[in-house]
Amino acid sequence: MNRVWLAVAALACSSSTGVAFGQVSAAGSTLLIPVVASTSTYTTELIVKEASGTARSVTMEFYEAETSSTPGPKACAAISLNPWEGKTVTLAAQCPLAPGSHHGFVILRDASVPATKRFYAFSRTVNFNGIGFAVDGIPIGHIGGGEGYAEVIGVKKQTATQSTPEYQTNCFVGSLDDAVNYTIDIYEGSPYSISGSLQPYQMRRYLDIYASAGVPPGNRSNTTIGFRKTGGTEAATLLAFCTVQDNTFFGADFRIAKNQHGADPTRMRSLCWAAQWSGNSCTDTLQSWAPSIPNAVTKQRTLMHLYAPDTVVCSLVGSRKNDLELRLVRLGPSFAVVAGGNDQHSFTFNTGPRSAITSGWHTDHHLEVGFREGGNATFPIQYGVSCESGNGTYLDGPMSVSDDF
Repeated sequence: MNRVWLAVAALACSSSTGVAFGQVSAAGSTLLIPVVASTSTYTTELIVKEASGTARSVTMEFYEAETSSTPGPKACAAISLNPWEGKTVTLAAQCPLAPGSHHGFVILRDASVPATKRFYAFSRTVNFNGIGFAVDGIPIGHIGGGEGYAEVIGVKKQTATQSTPEYQTNCFVGSLDDAVNYTIDIYEGSPYSISGSLQPYQMRRYLDIYASAGVPPGNRSNTTIGFRKTGGTEAATLLAFCTVQDNTFFGADFRIAKNQHGADPTRMRSLCWAAQWSGNSCTDTLQSWAPSIPNAVTKQRTLMHLYAPDTVVCSLVGSRKNDLELRLVRLGPSFAVVAGGNDQHSFTFNTGPRSAITSGWHTDHHLEVGFREGGNATFPIQYGVSCESGNGTYLDGPMSVSDDF
């Protein structure tokens, strides 16, 4: 897959006079519950909490899977909430379900006009003994995008013994606004694959993913399941996850598929800015629009966002990178140089704890590139930047300012 990550066109800015106390940003005006059920074994309850301080309703849509008793969308009763109220409902009580076994996914939406009021949600799916698993409601724009490959790791299949229960792994694929083609790869010795397609707002379950893919019988452990978007639908949303089910006591867990680069250009773990990606690295071959240093007294300043705590490794790329130098400057009262500097065309920077930066708020930095004293003074000098980081980063700019390093 092409991983040439280009510059971000828009700058995300924020300011506050308080202290950041947030944990996970999961409030939204539209939330997705990836899996729900109403069967003879499992029942799903949904917990919804109003988070904007305004009385209103939340609509509930159940999209029953193609592998369920009555596939297709179901319009469910709305959930009325008072300011800051939390309420528990069940799939069976909230939605009109025919006799049979039902599974699929739920979308919860703010019913206000405009639909901008936020709420939280999660679900708990339990068996007849009250054993089960919880799934958080996910803001719908945070799921299923980015590169066309994601993984569920560490799944297994096991026959019951005197000391261990029987385990079975079931995997699911779903779509949202767009049709999507997919392939599921089971890496178990030799690769085994399943391919299919979904129309918008459909889901399909594969009971016992090993048997579904034709993996020979036997116990399996620590298997990776890969999900690929194929056939020109890489930009579509693919909702993918597995549940590892205990067939002895009917417990289960939930494992959503994860990718390295989501559909968020502000959090690129491998950033190749103004240069071309080849194989598994950022090259010295620059894009036609790559910025340049025009003379010995002008530097280029680019806005860079980091998500502490993290480590970021950046280097200049281009045929004349050795004629340049770069440094990282933290925005704030001191504008301190925190990495790089004179005669350096690469750096490794550890942000330190989050609390050490602007009272816990993620903040911007300046990545500055200028002419290296003693370099070849033939101008202009084009360049690009390669960065690797754990939490992702982006560059926005640059702008020309006087060189002071």
